[in-house]
Amino acid sequence: MLDGNSLYAAITKYAKRLGYHNPKSQRLEDHFGPHCFRHWFTTWLLRNGMPREYIKELRGDKRKEAIDIYHHIDKQELRKTYLACIPKLGI
Repeated sequence: MLDGNSLYAAITKYAKRLGYHNPKSQRLEDHFGPHCFRHWFTTWLLRNGMPREYIKELRGDKRKEAIDIYHHIDKQELRKTYLACIPKLGI
């Protein structure tokens, strides 16, 4: 089982290799640690069709609404889906 330090080291090692983590940067968005990974993981699984209850189990959430906190909506995808639904609404 991984402890907090080992988990942080593993995530930042691969995030740095992929160009997502720069520990020397002053910009917060250049730091990709376990918390950012949690957001990415949740969003990616939801967008790829994994049922919410499975994601909840994988994440170990106690609160049902925790998935909504960590899920991010892609504005382009939202717009495309919305525009596709307009003809169905009769507008």
